[in-house]
Amino acid sequence: MISTRLRSLFGGLAALSLLTAPIAAYADEAANPSAGPSAPRVPAGGPSASKPAAPKSGSTPGAPAEASGTVTLDLYNLTDVHGHIEKASKNGTVTESGIPAVGCYLDRARAASGDASFTLLGDNIGASPFTSGSLQDNPTIAALNELEPLGSTIGNHELDLGLDVFKHRIDGTGGYTKVGFPYLGANVDGMGRYLGDKVVWTSASGVRVAFIGAIAGDVPYKLSPGTTKGLTFNDPIPKINAMAKDLKVSGQADVVIAMLDDDVKNNYPKMGAYVDGIMGGDTHVPYKFSMVDGAQGNKLSAIASGSYTDNLADLQITYDKATKRVVRSEAKLIPASEVAACGEKQSIKRIVDKAVQDSKAAGDKVVAKGYTSAFSRGVFSSAGEPPDPGSNRGVESSLGDLTADSLRATVITKEGKPVDIGAINAGGLRADLTPLANGDITYRQTFAVQPFSNQLGYVTITGADFKKALEQQWKTQLNTQNSRPMLKLGLSSNVAYTYDPAKPYGQRITSVTVDGKPLDAQRKYTVGSVTFLLAGGDSFDALTAGGAPAVTDNLDRERFNAYLGSHPGLKPRAAKSSIGVTLPSAPVADGQTIDIPLRGLSFSEGPSVTKNVNVSVGSTSTTAAVDNSLIDANANNEKAVVTADGVGRATAKVKVDGKCAANPGKNVTLPVTVATDFAEVVGAGQGLTVTVACAGAGQPSATPSAPSTSADPVKPSTGIAAPTATGAAKPPTAQTVRSAAATGGRGRGLAHTGPAAMPLIAAALILLLLGGGLVARAKPAKPRAE
Repeated sequence: MISTRLRSLFGGLAALSLLTAPIAAYADEAANPSAGPSAPRVPAGGPSASKPAAPKSGSTPGAPAEASGTVTLDLYNLTDVHGHIEKASKNGTVTESGIPAVGCYLDRARAASGDASFTLLGDNIGASPFTSGSLQDNPTIAALNELEPLGSTIGNHELDLGLDVFKHRIDGTGGYTKVGFPYLGANVDGMGRYLGDKVVWTSASGVRVAFIGAIAGDVPYKLSPGTTKGLTFNDPIPKINAMAKDLKVSGQADVVIAMLDDDVKNNYPKMGAYVDGIMGGDTHVPYKFSMVDGAQGNKLSAIASGSYTDNLADLQITYDKATKRVVRSEAKLIPASEVAACGEKQSIKRIVDKAVQDSKAAGDKVVAKGYTSAFSRGVFSSAGEPPDPGSNRGVESSLGDLTADSLRATVITKEGKPVDIGAINAGGLRADLTPLANGDITYRQTFAVQPFSNQLGYVTITGADFKKALEQQWKTQLNTQNSRPMLKLGLSSNVAYTYDPAKPYGQRITSVTVDGKPLDAQRKYTVGSVTFLLAGGDSFDALTAGGAPAVTDNLDRERFNAYLGSHPGLKPRAAKSSIGVTLPSAPVADGQTIDIPLRGLSFSEGPSVTKNVNVSVGSTSTTAAVDNSLIDANANNEKAVVTADGVGRATAKVKVDGKCAANPGKNVTLPVTVATDFAEVVGAGQGLTVTVACAGAGQPSATPSAPSTSADPVKPSTGIAAPTATGAAKPPTAQTVRSAAATGGRGRGLAHTGPAAMPLIAAALILLLLGGGLVARAKPAKPRAE
């Protein structure tokens, strides 16, 4: 009988070894993935897709090879002059040559070669400095006429004062100086005789150059709603490419140049094989690209002078008259200092001098005293180049904050109360505000900051509508709707919010407080601003949810001057009001170290650039260094960082402590706060939290926990009986062991059993076998049937 029992026991053990062998092998493979089967090798030199040969650079696809008899054309261009007709210098270096110097340079170039031309790329007027703006930009039109441009693309700022004023300028009526050159907008319908589509110029060498003027389709979004009523802005790209082909095939032009008032960097890759070069603008960023790839494998060059008169652009085209093709092109930027070295064209100088004199008395009026700090707009850097003032409209700025505070203080509702919130669009501020050496601020300076003469007003909207307006700061469909990935709102200092850039569009605002209290989605708030913004300008249509704005009788600049005058010595805001914080979306384990990415901790200019950030999660905190780089490789697309309020970035690593010893089995919510070198920028009142999932009673935990009070003596992790109060273990039932064997003690089946569970399973099976034997031995044997 005993030998029979032993044979059964050894047989069971043998079966157990066969059972556990593959499990142990699986556990070894899981612990060492490299031990598993290797991926199939990819043979070197595999097949690759053949590419068709790209067309050679030239006017027409399939043109014959290069031959002798070339002509060099110098196609000069300015973009975004914005009424900057005077010479400007900084630290002894000429930063803007002024229109008189441009006239001198162009006259000299034309005298040297009859193959030189000059064109303008739009935004010649509007948002102008005091000298021109205070005189309705008439001096700028008069000065540009003297440059004898072949034509100009229409820019959105040509329409700042409406269609009627633009038409008055073309006709020279209504007190406006007559424009002496054609305005072009090939993709704009509804303007009639006031807008052409192209000009064709024949150089002294007989080369016919067609200039096609067009503008981006986002003009209605950049102007006060209703300004462009009756006009249609079509996609400029197919229009340009179709016209270019027609001009070449029909023999009307030898060379075709696209003059597209839009970001040239984004658009040159879209130019077809019949386009030989592209001039761009609007972004105020100087660009030069020589012999780059177009849309059809063709080569072309692209240029943008920047803005004002900081550079004179020259798109140089080498054309072979014998083969009738462009054989080479090059984009060149002539800096202001080199242009200014030419001297000044006297006929233009007289126009500028008169404008300076006519505007001087009003411009020198002091509107505020006691200021020692500059208020700046946002900047960013492209490829490490020095940042251009005001180039970054996607970042909170000290000037935007100052202006928003002035709006909250000076816009009064019909009930005689200040508005709840002041707001301003970044594009409404056109110059930095830098006090004079004696602390004075003049009317000329504030005019440069706010040149549009917008009326002020307010809207009444819900908290939910205001939050939606904050979401609308991010822009999408950048190729057709806007060239900037974010248009940041300047907000009064009583407003603070956080955002998570990792969340989807429309879900990024994570908290908003007004006057220190959470935004009430149902409550009505009054928002004061310029009528451009309140009417839904810059795509902020959430501000129109409460209807048309209530308009006051005040102009933006006049109220701004009054605010500055009554608050002598104001300083830029010390801490940002909008902070980017990305937190874990799911509960985390107690004791886990989590990464908290942060952005928007610093202003791009001014004193409030933090070097460190302190982040607290509950009772634990950490300090991280802040990266304040201004370089953004994706500044003009939806992957933007610095141009999407990303100045001042850090990643804080915080080990969370959920105090789980006192909270077994519970989720513990920990408040998150953020502080820069200057102030706390995210407080507990903003409601940002991290959730810690504490292990249940008797469960293993990352931190020590209180003794288990569970009445169940079975450990859930193994299914094996726990010791009783006497220290003896109760024998497991067959069902308990079968369950443990089937799940590996973890509820996942044997295939997922870890190595640590193997001894427990073996022990359980041995106990089962031995227990069965003992029971059988204690019972009397049944008589054997014969």
